[in-house]
Amino acid sequence: MTASPQTSSPALAAQQRERTRGLVVVLAAVLAYVLLHSGFRMLASGVLGEDDTLEQILVQELRLGYEARQPPLYDWVLYAVQQVTGPRLVSFLAIKYAALTGTAVLLYLAAFRILGDRLWAALTVESLALIYQISWRYHEGFTHEVLAMVAVAATLWAFLRLYDRGRWRDYLLFGVIAGLGFNTEPNYTVYQMCLWGAAAMQPAIRARTVRRRLLLSAAVALVLASPYLSWLLSDPAHWNEIFTPSRRGFALDRAIGVKDAVRGPLMYLLPLVAILPAIFPGFLRTAWDDVRALFARGDGAIAYEPARPDFERLVLGTMVLGVGFSIAGGLLFGIGGYAMHVLMPLYVTSVIWLIAVARRSPRGGARQMVFARVALAIAVLALVVRLANMFVYDPVCSKCRWGIPYAGLAQALRQHGATDDAVFVAVDDELAGNLRPHFPRASFVLLGPRHFVPRGLDPARRDVIVVWDESAKATRPLADTLAAVLGRAPQLEAGLTMRVPWHHMWRATGYRSSEWKMLKVDAR
Repeated sequence: MTASPQTSSPALAAQQRERTRGLVVVLAAVLAYVLLHSGFRMLASGVLGEDDTLEQILVQELRLGYEARQPPLYDWVLYAVQQVTGPRLVSFLAIKYAALTGTAVLLYLAAFRILGDRLWAALTVESLALIYQISWRYHEGFTHEVLAMVAVAATLWAFLRLYDRGRWRDYLLFGVIAGLGFNTEPNYTVYQMCLWGAAAMQPAIRARTVRRRLLLSAAVALVLASPYLSWLLSDPAHWNEIFTPSRRGFALDRAIGVKDAVRGPLMYLLPLVAILPAIFPGFLRTAWDDVRALFARGDGAIAYEPARPDFERLVLGTMVLGVGFSIAGGLLFGIGGYAMHVLMPLYVTSVIWLIAVARRSPRGGARQMVFARVALAIAVLALVVRLANMFVYDPVCSKCRWGIPYAGLAQALRQHGATDDAVFVAVDDELAGNLRPHFPRASFVLLGPRHFVPRGLDPARRDVIVVWDESAKATRPLADTLAAVLGRAPQLEAGLTMRVPWHHMWRATGYRSSEWKMLKVDAR
């Protein structure tokens, strides 16, 4: 593995031109990708995705914190965007695809600095299309992870500026990024630990970056993190929520935590980590040599030069330490049982090392375009399948989230007395979150495990609309939990049933229907 050497002014100018040309191509490709996915998504349906619906309820008001285990930057940004757009799908898409664009740009810049080649740097960005969690799941859900992902890419880019320039303003910028990143996702803080741990393994990098100016970065980061930290420490219940064990038991929690930590990078990076060895012969041997060299002491065939910085090795170090810290989290705190997309920010920069290994494999240069074509073909295929999922519904999908007729439900609710200033009560965030765009001035109360009640809510002065489906009533003590909001438990059996038909591209309207119940409680 090599690091970019110091260059003369003419060579540096030529390198900057190369970087700019590649950046223009990457930016154009990413914007085309973003416009296609977001445009078709808005044409298909206004229904919100998996994670969006809970955020839709939380951001009815601005708070210092919302959930102890989830820092609030995404909520703050969404709240600000919705002051302009209203609580509609476009607010979520704007944040999600702006974050994807930012991640791609910053990843390209970091990869170009490390690899020194615009084509390989561009392929690093394109490799994201070969990660299932990004090429598919990213478009279906994800909230806080998207900002954490761009924060991680920005952190690596800013860290490289610390090494290359090390000015006061570079440390100031690094502190701003670190402070904002801390407010995105807990895994961002883990990435910071991994990055500095990997830097400590290389004296040449440590000497150039660990300076007194780093105190400025830490101070700025602490200031930006202080609102959430003050909220977190303001109530012991917040702190307890973070470390509350599951009901599985001490030993099982830790076993699951270690299992998820070990399989995490592999599961997140699939199928990319399976495709690379198939395209680049010798990939696995080259990668294994890199891992061995990471722990080498300077002797033998796999030694490296301690006096020279090796940024490919730095990226690999963050990945290996990510696994190590995740194992420690599993053993000490029982952290596990999470969805694999939670690890997206922690390992998103790992693609730089993976592409570096592909480049150094025996036939790396000769296989570049094969990899590019495969990535492009898979990106197109994923788009086509998503289009079928969004527009065709049955038989392409089963639940077919985008086809659920929430607009028809809102119309039925209005016909039965629901008003724009009512209080809506639900136990299902997917239902409540998808009703809010149709009643933007109403207040929404969410009961159940993800409890949320807007401040200053007085149900005695406004109509209360309880809405649910039969499955929610059967699986949760809905009547009992309503008493906490209304002061009494209404008779849900008196609820009005509303059956709303689905629409299909070629099947008759009503070929499928959704059924909800509502109960209007006039508490005034």
